[in-house]
Amino acid sequence: DKTLNNPYHYFDHFFSERLKSKNNPLQTVINDVHSTKGQISIYELSKRNFTTVRNLERNFKKLIGLSPKEYVNIIRFQHALRTIKNSNQDRSLLDIAFECGYYDHSHLANDIKRNTGLSPSKL
Repeated sequence: DKTLNNPYHYFDHFFSERLKSKNNPLQTVINDVHSTKGQISIYELSKRNFTTVRNLERNFKKLIGLSPKEYVNIIRFQHALRTIKNSNQDRSLLDIAFECGYYDHSHLANDIKRNTGLSPSKL
């Protein structure tokens, strides 16, 4: 099954099932996360959407099944994977890490290993 073997498909399938509702009260929050490619703080998300951090966390966990921070991290990771996949071999992991909002290349490398089971060189 390609959903289990490919992290792109797994995350897309996981979230598309939870976000299908047309009346999703978190849709503007989700749109903000996607438009920033996961490079937004939870505090900024709450400000943009006229709510408190605690209320956002509670509603997100209830409706999506994840905390907003977990969701932001997944979207940021997906963006990093796409960037790695579409970049040439001359591009360093450090450049990609900075572009995608990671503090340094080791944070990105750890995310890759944790989420895919592969080292960055194996992608």
